[in-house]
Amino acid sequence: MLGRGPRKVFARLAAALLGAALVSGCASDLLFANGRYLQRKQGFSFAAPTPDQPPWKPTRVEHTLAAWTRPGGARLAVLSECGRNPPSPQVLARSLWIGVEATVLRQSGPVAVGAFHGWSQIVDVGQDPARALHMKAVTLVAEECTVDFVLLARDDFASLEPDFDRWWQSFERPVAPSGTGS
Repeated sequence: MLGRGPRKVFARLAAALLGAALVSGCASDLLFANGRYLQRKQGFSFAAPTPDQPPWKPTRVEHTLAAWTRPGGARLAVLSECGRNPPSPQVLARSLWIGVEATVLRQSGPVAVGAFHGWSQIVDVGQDPARALHMKAVTLVAEECTVDFVLLARDDFASLEPDFDRWWQSFERPVAPSGTGS
């Protein structure tokens, strides 16, 4: 069901940036080596966030594979849900906004990384446009897994977006040969 589990984390991340504290959570099945994070069970990987000034600092957020924060309040997170036949990336991406109030959709459209298709959205959240929280989410469908990359920021959103785009585009998952399971 789209509204349960890791899909709801997005609303929690938004709430965290709007004033609530991040919830400490469980460790994920990630291994970090050679500048990349490998999700061992499902076999996909992605690069570490681009080193910036100020730097991204790892943090824990419940139900995420990994999350980072930096001074000023910007956040990065990657979420994953596997073991089912997901609907289209567009439908999954839209489900991220369930429970997030006062949103304005700024951009929405298809994306791809190699053979994997996805959907990208940029949304502003908040009643005051001058203080809006800007969120960009990229939802990729990799066989039976859905992987969401999320950027949340305020004033520094425009300067962080190019590095965010390079980060989610680093996603890789070896395709299993025909006739074998993953």
